[in-house]
Amino acid sequence: MEIKISTLSENTALHGYIAEYGLSLFIEADGKRILFDTGLSFSAYHNARLMGIDLTGVDCIVLSHGHLDHTGGLAEILHRAGKETEVIAHPDVFTARYTIRDGQTQEKFIGMPFSKAELENRGAVFKLSKEAVYITPNIITTGEIPMLAEYEGVECNLLVKEGEIYAPDRIADDLSLIINTETGLVVITGCGHRGIVNILSHARKLTGNDSVYAVIGGIHLCRASEERIQRTIAELKNLEVKKLGLCHCTGFHASAKIAEAFPKEFFLNNAGNMFVLA
Repeated sequence: MEIKISTLSENTALHGYIAEYGLSLFIEADGKRILFDTGLSFSAYHNARLMGIDLTGVDCIVLSHGHLDHTGGLAEILHRAGKETEVIAHPDVFTARYTIRDGQTQEKFIGMPFSKAELENRGAVFKLSKEAVYITPNIITTGEIPMLAEYEGVECNLLVKEGEIYAPDRIADDLSLIINTETGLVVITGCGHRGIVNILSHARKLTGNDSVYAVIGGIHLCRASEERIQRTIAELKNLEVKKLGLCHCTGFHASAKIAEAFPKEFFLNNAGNMFVLA
């Protein structure tokens, strides 16, 4: 199966494209055109036009989780599509979310910037599920990711509001997309807040395919300990992953360490990139 992936929005960009903190990937595989996340605001739609990609023709939109930098472009893309569009996500995608950064005392809203009703008025037809959703027999969402690896956890500065207090956000809606191919699994992540080792373990169990060919997207090691980075690298080595197109929240330090460990497999996945996995 040929898989074509175009990176529409990312923190960094190739010359001529707009960089914006967030992620959006356009995926063509198994006869489907899938938009995975929508970036922070306008960059995904803008860069898609520069790349000659018509987003009005997408078969569905998959949201990895409900953070602003992955959902902020959704309303505009739906508006431009001008038709009903299936949007696949976890039921918790609309949860109000906040963060407190180092040195700050005020909570900052980082959740989905639109209500469900607003998006439905623009043509969204939501398919909200905690379980895996089959887009085709070979393309499925992970559904909710079990937290099994003891060294993988969600950052403590990511919060939800419960009454008048802020509590840790376990980001249960964090999901990935799996494409099951003859050469192994292609696993596409948004941020991978629940941990890339947990995600790959779940993907292999879900599909019955133990081979992981590629990991594409963000794997949220930007504030990870050295131990977690090294244990992640060891697991990726153990799985003999052939392609690592990492970006967004992976972080500079972790990306450098992974690139050093995987000199042939690793590539930076900037906005404007277009590549084929076969």
